[in-house]
Amino acid sequence: MENKQPSFVSYLALGAVTIGASLTIIYILFVSGIFKVTFNNDAALVLVGTIYGISLFSIITLVYKWKEGPERVRAMQSHLILSIANETVSHLRRGFNATTCEEVAKIILKTSDVDAVAITNKKIVLAYAGITCPNYEPAKNFKNYRNELDKNRIAFFGKDSEEKMYSNVGDDFSWNGIAVPLKIQEKTIGTLDFFYKASKKITENRITVAKGLGELLGTQLELSELERQQAHAFRSELKALRAQINPHFLFNTLNTIAALCRTDPKNARRLIISFAEFFRESLERQSQFTTLDEELRYVNAYLEFEKARFGPKLRIEKRIDKRAGKVKLPAMIVQPLVENAIKHGMSADGKLTLVLSATLDDERLVVKVQDNGTGMLVKRTTLRSDSNNKGLGIGLTNIKERLTSLYGSAGLINIHSTSGKGTEVTLRIPIHRRPSES
Repeated sequence: MENKQPSFVSYLALGAVTIGASLTIIYILFVSGIFKVTFNNDAALVLVGTIYGISLFSIITLVYKWKEGPERVRAMQSHLILSIANETVSHLRRGFNATTCEEVAKIILKTSDVDAVAITNKKIVLAYAGITCPNYEPAKNFKNYRNELDKNRIAFFGKDSEEKMYSNVGDDFSWNGIAVPLKIQEKTIGTLDFFYKASKKITENRITVAKGLGELLGTQLELSELERQQAHAFRSELKALRAQINPHFLFNTLNTIAALCRTDPKNARRLIISFAEFFRESLERQSQFTTLDEELRYVNAYLEFEKARFGPKLRIEKRIDKRAGKVKLPAMIVQPLVENAIKHGMSADGKLTLVLSATLDDERLVVKVQDNGTGMLVKRTTLRSDSNNKGLGIGLTNIKERLTSLYGSAGLINIHSTSGKGTEVTLRIPIHRRPSES
C-alpha cells in the first residue's frame, strides 16, 4: 500500500533541484561567457533577484505544503465521511436490510472514488453497486472471509494480497479492495466492502475513509437499533398501562350499569355503548402520542361512567384553551390523573368538584387536575427525573417515568395537596422538545 502524501525527503530533494537549477542558470549567464551579462547591468541584477525569489518562494511553498498537506487530507477525509453519513442516516434509521443497504451503497458509490461497493451481513450479500460482477450479486452466500469477520478487523483483498477474499469476484478484471466490519455494540453484524480496479492502489487515504465510514455507519445502525428497542419498550409500556386500568373501576361501572338496567334502561343502554367504545379506544391505541383533543375525548368517556356512578356528588368543570387542542402529548397520561383525583378525593358521604384545565404557557402545555376532596398525605412536591417520590401511587409514578424517558428533566409533575381541602396536580409538557412519534 502506498501513501499519497510525499515525505519530507521528497520535498527536500525537490528544493535542492530548484536551487541547483537556479545556480546553473546563474553560471551560464555570468560565468560561462556564453551570454555577455555582468553584475553592473541592472537588468542582470533584476534577473538574478527574480531567479532567487522564485527559488525561495518554491522552497517555502514546498515546506508549507509538507506541513499543511496531511491536515488538508484529513479535512477532506472528514468532509467526505460526514457528507456520506449525512445522506445515509435517513436510510439506516429504517434498519439493516437489503432495501436500505442498496440505497447506502449507491450513495457511497456516487460520492467516493470507489469502483464498486458491497454491504453484507454474516451470511449473504445484502447490496451491491458499481461495475457489474456476475459472481457477486445480492442475496448470494459467501464464505471467503469468515476469519476476518471473527477477528473484527479490517481486511484487504486483491490480486497481490495474501487474503483470498473475492478471488473470483470478477471474470474480466481483478480487484483491489477493503472490507470493514460493521458493528453494533462491539458485535460484528456484517461488512462494508470497497472495490477498486487493479490499476488503483489501496492508499492510506482510502483506508482511512473506509474505516471512518464503517465506524460511522455502525454508529448509525446502533442508534437505529436503540430507537427500535425504545419504540418497542414504549409499546410494551402502553400495553401495560391498558392492563392497569383499575379493576375497581370496571367492577363499579358494571355494577352501575346493572343497577340502571332496572331503573333507567335507556341510560343503561347508552352507558353500555359508551363502555364498549371506551375499551375499544383503549385497546386500539397504537401510537405513543396523541393530540390533547383526542386525549380529552378519552377522558370524557371515562367521566361518563364516574358521573353515572356518583350522580350529583361529582361535579366536573373544564377550562380548555382551544389553541392547546392540537398539541401532541403522550397517550393515556391525563386519564390516570383524573382517575387518581376521583379515587383519592371522593369521601364516603361528601361531594367532589373536579376542575380540568389546559393552557399554553412559555412553549409548554400545562394540564391541571384540581379537586376539593380529602387531599393526600404529601403536601407539595415536584416529580423530576432524579427524584424518588415514593408513596405517590402507581399512577403518578408511571406518569413520572414516562415523562422522564421522553423528555428527561424537562417534563415535570407538580403536586400540591392540603388535607381536607383538596389536591392540585400540574402536568407540564414541553412543546418544542416533542420527541418523534413511534
